[in-house]
Amino acid sequence: MRQVKRRKGFTLLTTAICIIVLMGMLGLVIDLGRSYIAKNETQGFTDAAAMAAAAELDNTMVGINAAKSAVTTSANKWYFNSKSFTGVTTEFSTDNSSWSTAPAFGTNFRYVRVTAPTNSLTTYFMTALGAPTTMNVAARSVAGIKLPTSFPQGVFPFSPIAHSMTGPNFGYTKGDELTLLWPSSTESNGGNQKLQNLCQSDRTQQYLNMVKDGSGADRGYIMETSASAIAAAIEDDKMNYTVTVGGTVTLAGGVKTTDVYNSLNARSDQDSSPQTQNYDTYISSHDSSPMRRVVIVPIVESLNTTSTPTVLGFVKVFLPPDQPHNPNKSKCATYIGPADTPTGNSASGDNFLRLIE
Repeated sequence: MRQVKRRKGFTLLTTAICIIVLMGMLGLVIDLGRSYIAKNETQGFTDAAAMAAAAELDNTMVGINAAKSAVTTSANKWYFNSKSFTGVTTEFSTDNSSWSTAPAFGTNFRYVRVTAPTNSLTTYFMTALGAPTTMNVAARSVAGIKLPTSFPQGVFPFSPIAHSMTGPNFGYTKGDELTLLWPSSTESNGGNQKLQNLCQSDRTQQYLNMVKDGSGADRGYIMETSASAIAAAIEDDKMNYTVTVGGTVTLAGGVKTTDVYNSLNARSDQDSSPQTQNYDTYISSHDSSPMRRVVIVPIVESLNTTSTPTVLGFVKVFLPPDQPHNPNKSKCATYIGPADTPTGNSASGDNFLRLIE
């Protein structure tokens, strides 16, 4: 009789242990499975929200507010797509190091960090093993706009000269008028060299001597020699070559006055604001169509010593409404800044939107 009772007691004990083990296994299968699903849902939300927010950055507070809105209006949910995310934080950074939830200005912000920190998931079976009754499922993503160091398409076929070998501005400041295409000559009025025929930032004796010595004459195009190929690069962003920082570009000669004049003006006419003179006014009043007058050019080292100068970096410039037709006058553009900041709905392709974390 005692043996039967002992066996019954052992059976009950074994059954109890098995139930606990089974509950633990159920916890691993069901509770952890639910947490993995919730984690994927949460990570998917922060990934998509960060990418959508970063795409709105355009160097203005309008872009910052649009980025915030892109996060708050996201349709993504969690808990089998039934619960909205709460407690989400959206932060902005210029360098992917220091972060702010409320920037005072929009300039140079290139990164967005979205965090969904508090998504509480109830556990049903793992509590049998002493686990908490809830699990917190959090996720964080960082998206940003990165500067490419190589362009297979979209670079303007001109080579402004660096005023300094040091980036990111290479000696220029915003608003400077830099040279896209140097004049074939600056002679007028009896052979006098005319500084005013050069672009504003190059109106010095140093650059005037370049034209007088011939090193700058008929110079400005890169890689292509045919007028049709240069026109395709100007008007349609079409390139049959790749321009890379640290690489070299071959300089092409030839005046091609009418072709380039027509192509530059045609490019400006593609814009919905073809006649706006001031860049800041242009940016503040532009509609959602592509900013065709904002283009990317490679900055190269001085052209006095080599016909295949090295590319030091890429910068953004603003095309004027009209260019002078006279081949003895430079073709110019307004310097905006290094091509490492967002350009909103610019069609120049100067930045890549990437998920960084």
